[in-house]
Amino acid sequence: MTNFRTTKYRTTNDRTERKDPDMGEPAQRQLHLGYMYWLNGTHWGGWRLPESATPDPFGLAYPAQVLKLVEDAKFDFFFLGDTLPGDVYREHYGTTHNAGRLEPFTLASQLALQSSKIGLAVTAHPTFYEPYILARLTASLDHLSGGRLAWNVVLGANDLAAKNFSLPDLGGESRYRRAAEFIDVIRKLWDSIEDGAYLKDKESGEYLDPSKIHRLEHQGEFFSVAGTLPMLRPPQGHVPLLYAGGSELSRELTAQYCDINFTGPPTLEASAEFNADVRARALRLRGREEPVFFLPGITPVIGDTREEAIDLFDRLNAGLPVDDDPVAGDQPEDYYTGEAFQAAQRGRAPLPKGARSLRSIGERTGADLRPLGLDGVLTPSLAGELNDVGQKLLRTIAQRTGRTVEAGTVRGRDLLHNSIGGGFPLAIGTADDVAGTLIEWFEQGAADGFNIQSPAMLDQLERFTGQVVPILQDKGVFRTEYEADTFRGHFGLPVPPNQFAASSAPAEASSAGQEARA
Repeated sequence: MTNFRTTKYRTTNDRTERKDPDMGEPAQRQLHLGYMYWLNGTHWGGWRLPESATPDPFGLAYPAQVLKLVEDAKFDFFFLGDTLPGDVYREHYGTTHNAGRLEPFTLASQLALQSSKIGLAVTAHPTFYEPYILARLTASLDHLSGGRLAWNVVLGANDLAAKNFSLPDLGGESRYRRAAEFIDVIRKLWDSIEDGAYLKDKESGEYLDPSKIHRLEHQGEFFSVAGTLPMLRPPQGHVPLLYAGGSELSRELTAQYCDINFTGPPTLEASAEFNADVRARALRLRGREEPVFFLPGITPVIGDTREEAIDLFDRLNAGLPVDDDPVAGDQPEDYYTGEAFQAAQRGRAPLPKGARSLRSIGERTGADLRPLGLDGVLTPSLAGELNDVGQKLLRTIAQRTGRTVEAGTVRGRDLLHNSIGGGFPLAIGTADDVAGTLIEWFEQGAADGFNIQSPAMLDQLERFTGQVVPILQDKGVFRTEYEADTFRGHFGLPVPPNQFAASSAPAEASSAGQEARA
């Protein structure tokens, strides 16, 4: 039997405190760390560095090696993202990882055998599954991993990928209604066989207790699901749900259903506002106070000095795939007034090949940057022509590298690289600098932890686990040993009650049943 202390949470002024059940006073709040596994790191130019690993994308040895580094550092979970590309070649300009993704449930089942404590987050898009199939997959893997699974719900709209599933598109906003019904159904399926249903009584011949087995007979807008999941409820009751997304519909989905959100607002202030907004929605939609954890994605770029880290950032950017003519661009002039370019400008996805030039960036920032060239220095007069998007870009460059127009250190390539190499926030500096950034976000209510992403492998991950994590531990904000064996346990999340269980059942009996199964 595995025993662990369940830590309960209370939310006060949008901040979460841990409360030790054996102590009267709240315990010191601890941050949480997930690791987002991408084969070649999350910077699109990282794999081109001479020192970077170029592993076999389809073997177990490499992800198992990465997993061990992360579990040894006591991370909460190992995150397996997933994208179903519609055009593998075109999309690999955004990330090479899309060209080498193993199916996440299959990989997670193998990684469960390579680990013992760390959680495993697996990504699945509800539009491409039926609830019964996904309920069975998740429940099976939660059992086989000893309660270490989480499901990352994704609703990204790639209509080209939808065509691999006999779908014309992903259904626009209706996919959110589908996802909501999907989650409701899957939770009922997880609950459909109660604890204690497996009697295994050889004398009576009763293997199952029929009073603890429930059929759904669900008829909804999108799904018709009659049956029962043929297995005991998962060890965690309901597999924890993760989600990323900052739109109005995404905030509502997180607030109603999810335990962890890893959306990455670009600033501390924006992140704190986002967290407070979603927590207020969660209270409204759930009708009770329940913890929602916010772990924004962040990419640390670590050097022995700040200057060394900035130099590494420049080297990473030098490997970004840009247009064949990175100044004038590869497109005819009418491209820049067409819908394809406008969609690329509006979207959050990486700028596509063909829109990665100073010509393209100039359209976005409101000034013709072609005369500047890649090595030209941005003058105050040209900088004055930049619109709000351009001014924000200058602030981003200054924050990342310390380069400013006033100092005469912003070049054309800085504008280009920082436009196409965006995404989650970056923390660039020494291990102390990075740890300080994480602690600041944590203490200011902008994050309960972080989904860490290494820009290149394996050196940057080894620097984070070997240099940054010890600093966080020394500061008392991150664990030195695991205190739990399940994903829920790492976050102090209680096992939810079974919705089919008799409401008159004593709470003590329910609690004892869960403890016996742990």
